[in-house]
Amino acid sequence: MFLLKRFAVLIVSSILLSSCLGKYVETDLDLLAKNEELKIIEYGQTNSLTLTKNATTGIYYNISKTNSAGLAVSSAYDLHVAYTLKTIDGKEIVKKTTADSAMFNFYTTQAFDGFKFALLLLKEGEKGTFLIPSYQAYYENPPTGVEKYAVIIAEIELVDLLSEDDKINNYVKKKGLTITEKTTSGLRFIRTSAKTTNDSLKTGDNVSVKYNGMFLNETSFDSGTFGLVIGSSSAIAGFSEGISKLRKGEKAKIIFPSSIGYGSKGSGTIPPYTPLIFDIEILTVNGL
Repeated sequence: MFLLKRFAVLIVSSILLSSCLGKYVETDLDLLAKNEELKIIEYGQTNSLTLTKNATTGIYYNISKTNSAGLAVSSAYDLHVAYTLKTIDGKEIVKKTTADSAMFNFYTTQAFDGFKFALLLLKEGEKGTFLIPSYQAYYENPPTGVEKYAVIIAEIELVDLLSEDDKINNYVKKKGLTITEKTTSGLRFIRTSAKTTNDSLKTGDNVSVKYNGMFLNETSFDSGTFGLVIGSSSAIAGFSEGISKLRKGEKAKIIFPSSIGYGSKGSGTIPPYTPLIFDIEILTVNGL
């Protein structure tokens, strides 16, 4: 998993040092981890907090509100999160309540690894307290006012999860859009300018398309003109499907999920699991 990358590098470094010397040598990281673990255990005891250790990450946690029916967290969702971050000695770093809670995306939101790991231990509707070692938090690069190597306490409530479909529906509602057609693939087709006297496009037609591609926040990631043969696989499926519903001279707005876009891998500046909007216009058909 991509979240484990930095942690894995630190562990591998310790192993390589041990191998070179022919025996295990306790590194500075080992000593730091042991010292911080003692601090975490002591905090739990002092505050009568029953803690469970996640062996993979070194994070200790207590789930104070459970929801067995809640959706499990995955990177395919946006997360509606209320949280407080503070140092183990009580210095508050940031606080987001349910009234001003944040939307979190694993691919676009900046957060230290331990916070992401903590989210993966929750289900929708759950709350928990997470004691995060410095090497999974700010480590040597803390924000102003926080010491290096600070153990961080994250109190997190996972309010709800938003699927791509949820996000698209929210956008459509916010903008007051009237859907012309919603297809089984998840494409929302909104015809904005009709030319009913022109012929419908058919397989094999060579079309020139003017387009503007945007995210749901309406930030444009690409625009221009594009040549496309109807029925070919030269464009992503959602774009091709939307184009096929137009006639020459018509315009439309199409909105579709990543399953018919760039999927779980993304492309360039487009993150994985990202719904897309395209404003499109058919300029020519077969050169005419």
